[in-house]
Amino acid sequence: MSDDGEMIIIDDDSPPAALANLTLSDTPDALVMTMSPKDSKAKIAELISKESLKLCKRKLLSQDEVIDVDDHGDDTPPRSFQGSENDSSDELDEVDTDDLLDEADLVPPLQGKKVNLTTAQVIYSASLSRSGRERNKKKRRGRGRLSGGSKGKGKMKRSNTNKRQPKAVVPVRPRIETYCYDPEEIQRLAKEYPDTFWQFHADTEFPMVDVINEDHPLETLNYNMSDQAPIAGMSLSPDGTILATFSSVGVVKLWDISDEFKLLRRLRDLGEENIEEFYCGQFTTDQELIVVGGKLKDRFRWSSADEDNHILPCPVKIFNIETGRQVNKLEGHAEEILCIKTVQFKEKNYYITTSQDGYIIKWHMDDDWITLLESTRMEDGITCMAFTVSFVPNTGNKLFLAACDGHLRLYDFEEALLLQTFEDMYSSYCDCGKFVKWLDAPHQDEPHAWFVSRGAEMCDVDEGVSSIPNTCTLHKLVFPTTQGGTFQLEQVKKYSHEDYHANSWLVKITSNGRYLLAPTIYGQVFVFNMSSGQLTAILKEHEDVEVRDVIFHPYRPLIFSCGDDGCVKAYTFKEDCVQAAPDSTA
Repeated sequence: MSDDGEMIIIDDDSPPAALANLTLSDTPDALVMTMSPKDSKAKIAELISKESLKLCKRKLLSQDEVIDVDDHGDDTPPRSFQGSENDSSDELDEVDTDDLLDEADLVPPLQGKKVNLTTAQVIYSASLSRSGRERNKKKRRGRGRLSGGSKGKGKMKRSNTNKRQPKAVVPVRPRIETYCYDPEEIQRLAKEYPDTFWQFHADTEFPMVDVINEDHPLETLNYNMSDQAPIAGMSLSPDGTILATFSSVGVVKLWDISDEFKLLRRLRDLGEENIEEFYCGQFTTDQELIVVGGKLKDRFRWSSADEDNHILPCPVKIFNIETGRQVNKLEGHAEEILCIKTVQFKEKNYYITTSQDGYIIKWHMDDDWITLLESTRMEDGITCMAFTVSFVPNTGNKLFLAACDGHLRLYDFEEALLLQTFEDMYSSYCDCGKFVKWLDAPHQDEPHAWFVSRGAEMCDVDEGVSSIPNTCTLHKLVFPTTQGGTFQLEQVKKYSHEDYHANSWLVKITSNGRYLLAPTIYGQVFVFNMSSGQLTAILKEHEDVEVRDVIFHPYRPLIFSCGDDGCVKAYTFKEDCVQAAPDSTA
């Protein structure tokens, strides 16, 4: 409340049209405010003009849309907006407007004559409770951002690992009531569209890295693969000859694996006027395109809640690899895109994306992988953040398991329908999971698939440190064998160590069927034997910051890791160990 007794109610989400509906009479009794008789009309007119000014400065109204308010006899004309067209600051007169959101709820009613106001008078704030604002601010603070680092390198801020508040529940699609799992249909799809997931693993004839222990140590190759900012993700081309890296300066770099890791191309959307960060991406099957996503931020607007530039709706961008140009942009996500996969289902092409907005979207593409035919959002009504997806083996890509919030959720891809939720995998969130071929698994008679997951725990000890040990988990997903049956997810084994600290977001794990690679927040990659659960090696080549992604090359003796130090490390067997026979019992 200001010194002269006026109440200011502000909300970032207020529609501009609300100002046009402000009246002094003929309003519901539920929204009644009081002020002195002398100042009532003048104060209301002044309030309207102030709010118009603030909305204009946020670019919610253009200058020529400022509403001329009749002051009902008062000679004081309303003030108009005189700011610069490019003034999109989130602050006004050195006052942070995000802080005013909370202060508005605490202002007591004014004393004096009652003045009836419409719902628009409170500028939409009545529909947002204080708890609702706190949930929105907590969600915004959960994002990673970049801050200055040493030697010009940036560091991606760790996500707030407090438990997320669920979204308001919306009615679940009624189709789930009539959905019936059909094991015969799944068997038919598996036979007609066989998986290609298990072409490469530690037991194939290809010379991939198949053993990692004291007798078979790894060393890094002396090649410079780096960027000017954190590298959040990587992807290999289908033929394994090109490595793509996705950095927080909105750049995709393509590296030639077959020619001393030389930089082939640097992809960037030169027409993008705002600040762009790339987190993830994938090549199309023909290797002519690469589809990428991440975070888009307003270059001219600051968010005090995020401690970063204000986030904008985040598009999926498709680049032509040969020309380096963006050829299409898919819009549908409101926040950061965290995972992208290319999928073929019943001989049709799709992208599937996940986002911090809580939605998973499938994009039906034409044969060229550029033209969008249709997009479908999987609205389950309960997910706050969707991280990664992995398709269930031997289902013809009909089913997939997604890491969402602190849970794992099973979806029907064809129907865009949530089938089951396996709850509370981790106390904060589960941000990565993938199906693997566990080579040394005991014999199983029932239809099943092996799945590994990782996540973060609530940091109740120190920054990045929890009283709950960080773990990766091996699960067995048991398929139903009867019509209408449900899946069962059984915990098989946990992988942990007293020095394994991994409380950060956007961290991915991988496996070659025998070893599990798990990055940490201190620049390490922990190597666990999947059968014994023992730690067999620690790879430490990055600076003491988060390692974000790690990949086994499918047919070369190479492992790649990337992190917030802006570097990619390539590991291979030491020279004197290249010819050593693999020892899979370690």
